[in-house]
Amino acid sequence: MFHVKQILSLTFLLIVFLGKSQSALVFKESPVLSPAMDDKVVLTWNEQQGGYNKLSSSEKEFYYWVNYSRLHPGDFMEKIVRPLIKVYPQLKGGNLNSLETDLKSVTELTMFSLNDGLLSMAGSHAGNITSANAQPSHVSPNGEAFEERFKNFGLKNCGGENISYGSGEANPLFMLVMLYLDINVSNLGHRKALLNPQYVYTGISIKKYKNGNAFLVEDFACSQK
Repeated sequence: MFHVKQILSLTFLLIVFLGKSQSALVFKESPVLSPAMDDKVVLTWNEQQGGYNKLSSSEKEFYYWVNYSRLHPGDFMEKIVRPLIKVYPQLKGGNLNSLETDLKSVTELTMFSLNDGLLSMAGSHAGNITSANAQPSHVSPNGEAFEERFKNFGLKNCGGENISYGSGEANPLFMLVMLYLDINVSNLGHRKALLNPQYVYTGISIKKYKNGNAFLVEDFACSQK
């Protein structure tokens, strides 16, 4: 069941990034859908993760829906994405169609475990960008690219990063759905990262700019063995 929260600002801007690609979409004032987070399997898994209690409420919400989408990809499409599309019909199109195909064809994926290195990495990058009032980017204000940051935080093997920027009342679930849709991102890199079976660890951080806008960083890694 969806509950409704009123957006306070007149418009909502969401920008999602992958490398040099970016998609900017502006949405007029509409209710923000806020479904109950009541899947006990997901909640139990999340709450057992080291570092979980250090997450903010928004980060916990984003983490919940990321793992829900991994565990129940078909249900995520039907129970979360479809109701959202009714509110924002302008999101209909080829990316929605391909997302439905992907979510309904993918098998149940292992839920992400939190990783201390990724949590520190995501928090550091989000904090550095927002405190410097820098443009959302995979490159830190000091010039460090993702690959450098990944190694500097003691991580190895394969990894990836999704980032997103939202103005106004940046709703974590809405930001996640937009990353899945990957509108105007030709390689669907955000979606591929979220559904990558090799990625087993994640770190999430949502920081605010001085003007109240939100910058989200989610980092991923394969097994570190």
